[in-house]
Amino acid sequence: MQVFKNLLVSLDLTDMDDTLIKYSNFLAKTFRPDSVTFIHVMELVDIPDELAEAFPDMDKPITEIVREEIQEKVDELFESSAELKRGVKVVVSHGSTTEGIVEFARKNKTDLALLGKKIGYDGEGGVARKIVGLIPSSVLLVSEISPQEVGKILVRMDFSSISAIAMQTARGIAEATGAEVNCHHVYKLPLNFFPQQSPAEVQKLKKRLSDYVQSTYKAFLKKHKLDQHVPCTFSMDLHGEEAQILYNQAIKTDADLILVGSKIKSQLANVMLDSTSEKLAGANKSIPVLVVKDRKQSIGFLKALFD
Repeated sequence: MQVFKNLLVSLDLTDMDDTLIKYSNFLAKTFRPDSVTFIHVMELVDIPDELAEAFPDMDKPITEIVREEIQEKVDELFESSAELKRGVKVVVSHGSTTEGIVEFARKNKTDLALLGKKIGYDGEGGVARKIVGLIPSSVLLVSEISPQEVGKILVRMDFSSISAIAMQTARGIAEATGAEVNCHHVYKLPLNFFPQQSPAEVQKLKKRLSDYVQSTYKAFLKKHKLDQHVPCTFSMDLHGEEAQILYNQAIKTDADLILVGSKIKSQLANVMLDSTSEKLAGANKSIPVLVVKDRKQSIGFLKALFD
């Protein structure tokens, strides 16, 4: 099972690039994609004549100069192989970073984009969040301290069709890495659902909910023909903190990859990224997060909005 065929790595000319190139090397060795493309989209500024005269190489287009610099770093840190059918490419263009990367992914059938989420390096991650929301491909976000291995995977479970795709993706990753897969479902009840109930009554309600969720999970696995042996745990969210609950569960179970299926939203300000996915992708969370999307559905939705 080839999980990812076309990998796109977004670089921003900071120290984070070294991390992303090395991590993409791990991804290429593990998942054997057909192509790996390193992309940087830059906003061009006018160069004063005095500066141009001081640097003779400036007779080249600035995009070509940057492309050569990135190519040198890729040649140093990325180990290419003959199995890459369409090879390794470096693409540098100018314009809006978000629009350039999203458009490239849309036109070139990218199915996984690798982005950085900075823990120690400077940067608030605003551009990355915009890209994750709009790009049609699945997105893997890694930090400077992310290990180049996948031993345990935690999948967000909400019984939706995108959760089924996330589970199928997790299965493919597990086949390639030998990783252990678990899932976690967070069910929501408002605080006012417990008016003046005793602790014993609350525990009884939680037990009934747990039984209900367990049976729903079994029916979900059967419906989507998924592995019946993947364990799933459950917890209650009373305060709208699903992302933090999932992240805490990942820490508790020593997971080194979180998979979350991203549902399509209709708001233009945040076209595709639901709030839980967005919070898990935040820069303050160091565990790598794979935001799984249905590419065909995402492409259709983007065309309906922007074409």
